[in-house]
Amino acid sequence: MEHVAPSSRTAILTSSSSVSDGARYLQTSSLHGTIQRPVTDALRAHVGAGNDSVARFFDRVRVGMSGPRARIVMVGHAIGSLPPYLSALRKSLDVLGVLAKPKSAQADILRRVSRHYRTEMLSRTICDSPLLMSDLLDRMTEGKDTILVDIGGYFSNVPLWRAQGYFQNIKGIVEDTENGHQRYERADLADMPVISVARSQTKRLEDWWVGRAIVFSAERLLRQIGDTFHSKRITVLGFGKIGFSIADTLSRHGYDVSVFDIDPCRRVLAKCLNYRIPDWKTAISRADIIFSATGRKALSVADLQDQKHPTFIFSATSGDDEFDIDLNILSRSYGEFWELPKLKDQSGTVFFASRGNAVNFVDGGEIGKYAHMVQSAILHGIDAVQCGEFKSGEISELTQARENLISRAFIDEFKAADE
Repeated sequence: MEHVAPSSRTAILTSSSSVSDGARYLQTSSLHGTIQRPVTDALRAHVGAGNDSVARFFDRVRVGMSGPRARIVMVGHAIGSLPPYLSALRKSLDVLGVLAKPKSAQADILRRVSRHYRTEMLSRTICDSPLLMSDLLDRMTEGKDTILVDIGGYFSNVPLWRAQGYFQNIKGIVEDTENGHQRYERADLADMPVISVARSQTKRLEDWWVGRAIVFSAERLLRQIGDTFHSKRITVLGFGKIGFSIADTLSRHGYDVSVFDIDPCRRVLAKCLNYRIPDWKTAISRADIIFSATGRKALSVADLQDQKHPTFIFSATSGDDEFDIDLNILSRSYGEFWELPKLKDQSGTVFFASRGNAVNFVDGGEIGKYAHMVQSAILHGIDAVQCGEFKSGEISELTQARENLISRAFIDEFKAADE
């Protein structure tokens, strides 16, 4: 298994033999090492109650499922919310394997997951080769009928390859992200059932909180080098669900925000909400801070050649999906910032946070209980494949009835916090 760089995260651990039996500690892992602090009874009770609520929420969600028990291989972020999600899934289906996204993976979570499930690191190299992908999935599925759960379109070639004679045991795919949804839109789906939750109401809620998490992590990294967003000109590239949330979060704090999107309707919406909407070149060249949330490899080295001042770039997704740049040319600068080599006549240095990868995962990528709504949508997507609720050859979405059930379950389980 390839090395996973540490990121900021928190977990409650049972003590080792070096401390008194039964003691528990709060472990915080970050770029600066690992610190353990005693956990109070009140915090332990809070975490335990939260885990119980999550389990009850998934029990409520399962009530609306009627298909036969499925087997899955899933792509996942190896972060703190993954183990309880896998525990919830086991009540409804068989998890044959977990493919961890390497750029968000946390080493301690990978160890926990791999003790119970066949776990491997995923890469685009594997996904671009039918032979490598076939070898990987054959090891995990052992020829059993399986549904693939995707985060980012890693399996977007599988439908065509199945039509060519590979992967005959793959019965459907459920996709989680907008970036992945777009990959399946461009792919030849043949007759493969593909259900996407990327544009569901539950996903909109998650993306809202992801945008806020991105802003939090970005400013925290700036503060580590003695800087803030104050007096900075900020550009948000992409005004979809996450870009909208990023811009809103920044504007609520009074920052100077410009927005660019290739969709003119979204640019008009941004103007309606009082954002500047400069052209592409101006949006980039005037910016001190750039949040890139396009998911389309929109930003290239050539786009950055006119920078006359230091520019900090924060990505909302994986660097290989967000930038048309070979990120291997970046060199480590300071902290979590990586420097782009200067071009001819370029006077300003360009820095990429987290080496161009999603900045929120520097702090673990957690968004609280709203993540469980999307997880339950994926669970219902799997059930929809089993129940035949799809149209072959095109991307299908959850029915409104399934979305309503998930939302009611969330309100019924977590409403106590509002009372």
